Amino acid sequence: MREVITMTLKAQKRAKILEMVKNKKIKQKDAAIILGICRRQLIRIFKEYLSKGDEALNHKLIGKPGNHRISSDIKEKIMQIVRNNYKGFKPTFIAEKLYEEHHIKIGASTLRLWMMETGLWKKIRKTAKHRTRRPRKEHFGEMIQMDGSIHDWFGTGKEVCLMNMVDDATGTSYGLFDTGETTQVALQCLFDWIMKYGIPYSIYCDYKSLFYTKREATIEEQLAGKLPLTKFGEVCHRLGIEMIYAHSPQAKGRVEMEWDPSGQVNSRNETKNIKDIDSANRFLKEYYWEKNNRKFSKKPLSDEDFHIALMPDQDLRNYVCYTAECKVYRDYTIKFSKRIYQIEKKQPIAIKPGDNVILKTWLDGSIHIFKKNIELNFFEIDDYGRRVIVSRKLCLVIG
Repeated sequence: MREVITMTLKAQKRAKILEMVKNKKIKQKDAAIILGICRRQLIRIFKEYLSKGDEALNHKLIGKPGNHRISSDIKEKIMQIVRNNYKGFKPTFIAEKLYEEHHIKIGASTLRLWMMETGLWKKIRKTAKHRTRRPRKEHFGEMIQMDGSIHDWFGTGKEVCLMNMVDDATGTSYGLFDTGETTQVALQCLFDWIMKYGIPYSIYCDYKSLFYTKREATIEEQLAGKLPLTKFGEVCHRLGIEMIYAHSPQAKGRVEMEWDPSGQVNSRNETKNIKDIDSANRFLKEYYWEKNNRKFSKKPLSDEDFHIALMPDQDLRNYVCYTAECKVYRDYTIKFSKRIYQIEKKQPIAIKPGDNVILKTWLDGSIHIFKKNIELNFFEIDDYGRRVIVSRKLCLVIG
């Protein structure tokens, strides 16, 4: 019987690119650029892939702490010296002084990150460079531009948001209306796109709070070595989608062209006499996008599709969702967002009070609780321990 290898999404992405190299559909140097590695490393990975197959692509140190990670105590000691003696100086100069005066060797780049985390250093913007027009990407799914536009799309005097996704290589588009530029509509667009085409390689967006956060990392994130992300960013991270940030509207020219209020979407809304969000979204899904893409999408320079398909055992709803880590109380309950969930006695995996579980809220609003990627059996209760039966229209309490 053939062994089934569970691969991370990053490994799946690498496997797809290496398979193209194997079939001589792209060159090794191009594959190295796409994967963001040097050619020598690509050759090494490719040799392992040819000999071991997919097994060679999963990282051997996943889940293990880095060998060269600097302890929090040493980090705090260094930052205390910086605050007391070198406040206002540049990181490179401070790194030199730490070595000369305090016999502490620390890289300037590492010190710069630490100083930015604590507010002791701000990123210096360089003078603007001359820029030329960026050519289209060569592959369908290599980069998807994403943006929202708030406008009186229905001509009712009330502004709503049209969230749109445009493939950079082909101009293929998809989008939905919502009351505002919300995480919900962005995730729903991404979910629908993946269901139709697959997981894109990267998403090109702006610095709006939906896509980018300026908040400092929490203690838990710092200990785990993670960068702070928005809810949308967390989903992209889980799916292995690279997020690329544009510094100007001009950089997102293809998706910005969709936003002309006198253009196709607005004109057709008026023609169909659409005045509400639900009707508009049905119109977009059933009629507009198919006709628009058939008429305006272009053939990519390369025939290779860069979208990654989910494996059969991967449920997209568990990736494109809201997640929260919760603790199991002594009475086998979980509390989240002013609601109480009772863990049932019969479970597919052993669970005890004090265990950490992941609570996932799907885009349809349903709650699912997992431990080690295994879904648990539970039901909702009220403050008196009575079982709550949740319906979309009403909520019943049995007791």
